[in-house]
Amino acid sequence: MAVLFCHEMALRILLACIESHANRYKRNIVQYYLFIMDFYVRICVRIYTSASAMRNTPLKLSYVYQCNGCDSFHLQPVGRTISKSNNLIYHPGFGPAISQDCSDCGKKFNMGGPIRSAPIHDQEWVAAILADVKSIKERYPAYDRICATLTAVSEELPNIPLFLCLHNISATLKCTSPSAVMFRSAVINAGYRTSGTHVNPLGLKTDAPMHTIWDIMCCWVKKHPVKAQPSHHPGSVILVKEPVLQANFARAVKSSSMGKDNEVARFLPNPERHWGPKLRAGRQISGKHVSLLGTK
Repeated sequence: MAVLFCHEMALRILLACIESHANRYKRNIVQYYLFIMDFYVRICVRIYTSASAMRNTPLKLSYVYQCNGCDSFHLQPVGRTISKSNNLIYHPGFGPAISQDCSDCGKKFNMGGPIRSAPIHDQEWVAAILADVKSIKERYPAYDRICATLTAVSEELPNIPLFLCLHNISATLKCTSPSAVMFRSAVINAGYRTSGTHVNPLGLKTDAPMHTIWDIMCCWVKKHPVKAQPSHHPGSVILVKEPVLQANFARAVKSSSMGKDNEVARFLPNPERHWGPKLRAGRQISGKHVSLLGTK
């Protein structure tokens, strides 16, 4: 899936894979902290032996359906539970969660997963580590980067898998993008929650359904008209529909991030030019690739 949340999806696929392997030996995992830094995945989990806890694994997994046209995504839970005579009974999840055609733009879906749709961070553990790091920051040469990552993780909505990108949504409608504060305010004023994500500075997590997101953007386009697009274009199909929700873009109290309010940087610039993996050892550098060496 070539979408902006692919890195977070990779984290969730990895966590689901680890638990799948642990279940084969009657073990389960408890996650504490996952993040991506310096082109590597860092993961911190504990493994416990518990055959009974294995039954909860399907409740933590979901498949992802992502639209080819408007990038809307939906989750299909793998398992569910029902209570009967004071007993908890495990069953496969209901499906399908959606029809074959996207209800927003009419295009087809790509399918991915399974991913771990349960929380991937222990927020209490993250808060405790962040407090410890701040108390002895002189011992950490990379304190600024550690603090930035932990702060971004502590702000995330813990039970919301994956995220949206405001720029991608605006690109679908071919419109100018509202500011992050205005968009978050509209979501909050509609009665939903929103936060940033540690994976990408442009990402926005929210528990608002996709039809509400598109209603908000349709209201924005009414105030900022766009050029007409072909009728088959996903943005045209979305804009033809009259929004059910009338968005309120008045600034909400919690529309800005905690990191911004506390003057804490959440995403730091690269430490040097051409930051990233270099050419593999033994390869002769030609004039075409000499820029990859960076400045002397």
